[in-house]
Amino acid sequence: MNKRMIGLLAISTALLVTTACSSGGSGGSGKKIEISFTDVAPSPEREKFFNEIIADFEKENTNIKVKLETVPWDQAFAKLTTQGQSKTLPDVVNVYPAWLTTFVPAGYLEPISTQYDEWDNKDNLTAFAKNVTIEQQQREPFKDVYLIPDAFMGGALFIRTDWMKEANLEMPKTWDELFNVAEKLTDPAKNRYGFSYRGARAGFDQILAYIFSVTKGESYEADGTSVLLRPEALTAFKRYTDIYKKGWAPKDSINWGYQEMVQGFTSGVTGILAQTTEVVATAKDSMKDGTWTVIPNPHAVDGNTYAGAGASWGYSISKNSKNKEAAWKFIEFISKPENNNKYSKVMTMIPIMQDSLKDPELGQGPMKGFIDMLNDPKLIPPADYGKFPELGEFRESFMDAEVQKYLLGTQSAEDTLKHLGDFLTKAQQKFMKDHPDIPVPHAANYKGE
Repeated sequence: MNKRMIGLLAISTALLVTTACSSGGSGGSGKKIEISFTDVAPSPEREKFFNEIIADFEKENTNIKVKLETVPWDQAFAKLTTQGQSKTLPDVVNVYPAWLTTFVPAGYLEPISTQYDEWDNKDNLTAFAKNVTIEQQQREPFKDVYLIPDAFMGGALFIRTDWMKEANLEMPKTWDELFNVAEKLTDPAKNRYGFSYRGARAGFDQILAYIFSVTKGESYEADGTSVLLRPEALTAFKRYTDIYKKGWAPKDSINWGYQEMVQGFTSGVTGILAQTTEVVATAKDSMKDGTWTVIPNPHAVDGNTYAGAGASWGYSISKNSKNKEAAWKFIEFISKPENNNKYSKVMTMIPIMQDSLKDPELGQGPMKGFIDMLNDPKLIPPADYGKFPELGEFRESFMDAEVQKYLLGTQSAEDTLKHLGDFLTKAQQKFMKDHPDIPVPHAANYKGE
């Protein structure tokens, strides 16, 4: 369906809703209203879950109908931006947290601070959900809450235990050990490579994970200058990209995104995969028991682990919604502990509710490692890129295009880091000038220390 048709449908829906419930609420009149909900990461499992949740919600709220819509992940940012500009966003929007830096200043989303503060389940949220996702990432920079997280994805290393045993190698605990293992596991004659390298979309995020180990999780100097302009960041950039440049990853991995790097690991081409909780289910379905495991991310030289979890997506209400009360009611329902627990199991993610973490199913196997990582006292979630509106452009197109120039040999590492660092510095310093009350992003654990 093209964007023009989607826009027309959204406008038609808005007109229908206005006629059915001119008050903009969800109850009182007894008339049936319809709200739309868009999922930006569709899959058969997600569609099945959402359809079941919608059916349960409609049984409890007989005057509300929820229409599920989907948009492919690679098209989601552009499409939602277009809908936001034309005021045709769905009532409930599945939003990637980094998009808030674009959507909030543009006025696409409705503040939900009041609803959140009065929410019965607010105190049941995990410390990470409350202190990082709600307070540090929303209330501090934006002065309001705009998103309720759906679940968390923590990063870790998937590793071939059978390959490690064959090569008589110990599991890597530091970055130095990880690079050594990636080299030792590489055997092109057997079509085996040490690492599932992500050279395409979001590939720079994986490079940045290593850069954070030398910047101690910091993104900026006090004046807003990007740490990518530090000499040690350049050294770290070169060392991480050597995984590809030195042939420890398949040559075509320069074009690998999420699906390709996971397939490389589960099909037996690569021995190490840096990925999130959602890969656990895929590995279980595709690989023999005993051939793989999940281990924590590497420690930095100072002994800390600069990694963490982030909300995979979240639920927001569009500013143009005519049925904000009904939209919030749906978000409340889908975020209830029992529903969030079910969602987290289906998606193989970490729940947002404390009660769900007590589930025995999450306390064993690969998922236990991810949850234990969040409770590690040596864990320090790195600072984010910032809250400037240009972040969408940086993440969605600029950063990976610059890195690929280096991988292809058309640009030096020095120029690549300078271009990336200059972009971030310019955007962050302008944002600081316009918003002097918002602090520079800072690495801190979820207790705020």
